[in-house]
Amino acid sequence: MERQDIDEHLETLWHLLENNESDIHNFRSHTKGTFDEAIVKILTDDGYITLEGDTIVLTDRGFARAEQIMRRHRLAERLLTDVLGMQLGDIEVAACEFEHILAPELTESICTLLGHPRECPHGGRIPEGECCRQVRTTLSSAVIPLSEVDVGEAVKVAYINTRSNSRMHKLSHFGVLPGSSVSVHQRYPSFVITCGDHQIAIEEDIAREVYVWQKEKPPVTDSTPKQQRKRWRFGKGS
Repeated sequence: MERQDIDEHLETLWHLLENNESDIHNFRSHTKGTFDEAIVKILTDDGYITLEGDTIVLTDRGFARAEQIMRRHRLAERLLTDVLGMQLGDIEVAACEFEHILAPELTESICTLLGHPRECPHGGRIPEGECCRQVRTTLSSAVIPLSEVDVGEAVKVAYINTRSNSRMHKLSHFGVLPGSSVSVHQRYPSFVITCGDHQIAIEEDIAREVYVWQKEKPPVTDSTPKQQRKRWRFGKGS
C-alpha cells in the first residue's frame, strides 16, 4: 500500500475516533469504494492499529502518524482561508494535497505564521506541535499585544492570534505578518500603525490580537550615568 493511501486511512480513523465511531462498520462505510479487508490487515501488520472485537484502536505509532497528518491538513485549511482568502467549500482538495507534502519544518513555520491556531475553519482541533509548546513556555514574558506598545516605538511581529478570516486577510494584505516591523503611529482618535510604506487604521481589539516581541530594557550597570539610572529606576518626574 502506498504511503499516501495509509495516510488517507489513518485520517479517516482519526475522524472516527473524534466521533467515537471507530469500529469496522463505520470504517467500511467511510472508505466506500476503497475499502477491502486487506486494509485492516495491512494497518495491523504495520503496527498502526489493533482490533478489540469490532473496535479499531490506534497504536502509539498509529496515533503519532495520524496526529501529524491531521495537523498538516488542518493547518493547510487555515492557511488557505486565513491568508489566501479561499472559501471553505474550495479548500478540501488543496488541503489534502498539502497534508502529504509539507515537511515538518515548513509545517512549524506555517503554524507560527498563523499564530498557533487551535482550531481549523470547521472547528476541528489542530494537534499541537513543538512550536506551540515552546510558545507557551517562552513567549509569555517576551511577547505583548501590539495594543500595549508605546506611540513611536518600532517592534517586530511575533504572531497573530485571530479567528477572523477577514482580519487576517486585511493584516496580511498590508504586510502585517510574523517577522514584519511595525510601529504605533497614534492611539487616538483611532489606533494607527505603520508597516513599511503603509499607515493602517485598525480597531484596538485587532491590535490586541497582534503579538509583538517586547524590547528588552537596557540593564542598569555601574557604568550607567547616575541621572539615567535614576530615571529608569523611578520613572518620570523623579
